[in-house]
Amino acid sequence: MMSKKTTTRAAAGVLATAVVAGASLAPAYADQADQNGSGDNGPKNVIVMIGDGMGYNHVVSTNLYETGQSQFITEGSPGAVIELDGDPVQSYESFNLLGMSTHSQSSINAGYDYDSEDAWGSFGWANNTPTDSAAAGTAMATGTKTDNGMLNVDPEGNELKTVSEVAHETGRSAGVVSSVDFNHATPSAYAVANEDRNAFPQIGHDMIEAEYLDVIMGAGHPGYDDDGEARTPNYGKFAQADFEALSADNTGWDYIESKTDFEALARGEITSEKVFGLAQVASTLQQNRSGDSAGTLPGEVAFNDNVPDLPTMSEGALNVLGQNDKGFHLMIEGGAIDWTGHANQTTRNIEETQDFNAAVDTVIDWVEENSSWDDTLLVVTADHETGYLGGTEDDPDFTQMYGNAGELPTVSWSSPNHTNLLVPYFFKGAGSEALQNAVVGTDSVRGDYIDNTTLATLLKEDLWADETTPVEPGEGDIPVEAEIPGLPGDDDDNNAPGSLVLSIADGTATLGNQRNAGDRLRVTGELPTVSVTDTRRTGAGWAVAGQSSDLSIAGDSDESVTADHLGWAPFVTDTTNSATPGEVSRGVLAGGEGLAAPATLGSATEETRLGTSDLAADLVLEVPVDTEAGTYTGALSVSLFPVD
Repeated sequence: MMSKKTTTRAAAGVLATAVVAGASLAPAYADQADQNGSGDNGPKNVIVMIGDGMGYNHVVSTNLYETGQSQFITEGSPGAVIELDGDPVQSYESFNLLGMSTHSQSSINAGYDYDSEDAWGSFGWANNTPTDSAAAGTAMATGTKTDNGMLNVDPEGNELKTVSEVAHETGRSAGVVSSVDFNHATPSAYAVANEDRNAFPQIGHDMIEAEYLDVIMGAGHPGYDDDGEARTPNYGKFAQADFEALSADNTGWDYIESKTDFEALARGEITSEKVFGLAQVASTLQQNRSGDSAGTLPGEVAFNDNVPDLPTMSEGALNVLGQNDKGFHLMIEGGAIDWTGHANQTTRNIEETQDFNAAVDTVIDWVEENSSWDDTLLVVTADHETGYLGGTEDDPDFTQMYGNAGELPTVSWSSPNHTNLLVPYFFKGAGSEALQNAVVGTDSVRGDYIDNTTLATLLKEDLWADETTPVEPGEGDIPVEAEIPGLPGDDDDNNAPGSLVLSIADGTATLGNQRNAGDRLRVTGELPTVSVTDTRRTGAGWAVAGQSSDLSIAGDSDESVTADHLGWAPFVTDTTNSATPGEVSRGVLAGGEGLAAPATLGSATEETRLGTSDLAADLVLEVPVDTEAGTYTGALSVSLFPVD
């Protein structure tokens, strides 16, 4: 195997790094996992995806049904609970991961701020004064805790500013999407203020009037029932005057309601800068449809066929908001996961979680095709856990959840309500490092965790802060003044031309975590950081390209994998002047030509070249399922070229 070394070249350079592919597997795609974050740059776009009520065990239940195994399964007596070994299944499980505490001000007032020792020391502790969705949504959207039942109003009655408003103040667009009523607690929390989360007609009216929202999508159509069938209109949650004005296009919104129009918007066939999409269904897209789900498998009870799914709505919303060159904030809620938790519906919980997971995959694809992880932060989380889902022998112990692929898992529900358990917080993209540095505690089972106010606070006070105010020396302070002469020029005594240098971090591009992806096996990894430093006084831009050799088992040249099976998804981890990552290169089994041909890792123009840029890439190797097991090695050459 070729050893990896660090090399530098002036003006142009070539280096090679070893590539090692093993035979273990994980569900990280080449253009997904960013375990180390994308630096501490403020994100241009922020997408927060909330599986309402989706705790760790909701992910487990769905994973067991789909594959028969999962991460995050726990067992043990109180005070001695452990998390068992397991592999990821969903794409977002290979993102960065922290836990998130969900308590509200009501929880704190009752003495139930999150405490790891209490949470795992007594099974019943998690049931004490949990948050509701309004208070949780308020914390996540504003960075401020409030009492249960209140939307964007603090306990003293003061209205709070949401990140949707902050987005507009910084020139961005903003929107909300939900699989339940558009004016339910979570989408409303990213939209308007009201002391009563149940004041649905007023909340709906205020959302229509909100100038800082550019997309609203959800259920809640007064003219249809939960099976998507037309009915005599019911205006209990949506004022008749507002609905009629909206549907008559008298509100400034471009209104859509048919599944056909949602799908056209997702395909980019309908263009608009301000869309209100009201699906032709009453309270939920699918969860509340007729048909007893007990004992049935997901999908065995026919779905409402005239209603769009959450992935379609999400892609349509992104197409609208993505037109703004300054960026956007979008909240997407899988709201009915919570409703299945309240009803203790195992089958429909899996259905709703699968719909949410599919929406996440759609968002990932949109980011990689239309933006980049250097510009976009994607968060996949929950506002709280609902139903206390777990093993069949739960209470007083914490017991395993079991399941075989294609069968309903062996689980139980210990509550019809919310709980105080930590929820998973997956994240990837710009600003990830800031989240990683915002840990507020360490849980004995789930590890480090943040608070549900963290992201909104970071956006308001750091990542999206409009400007920084120069610090004026106070009395007794020592003023600091620094003069930077800059790069040498033609008139300088030392007329040094500067240099263009390529270097690579020590390490090997090791691919592992095997996943059976149906007709192929997939292993993933990450390219060591490639750095370009440009100190030339004059010059055009630069580009870095990479190309791989074939990979083979040591001592057995007959067992090899051609380089066109290896692909990458470049990203910029840090840059002085906005270098640009190259496009995704997909392997031959994904319809591309892989790294058998040179592919761009990153580039800079004459305007953005100066300084140092750190480039990396998520790697994916996809091979036929009958590929011989073993450790395959090869070399990936990376070259730096000045661009004329």
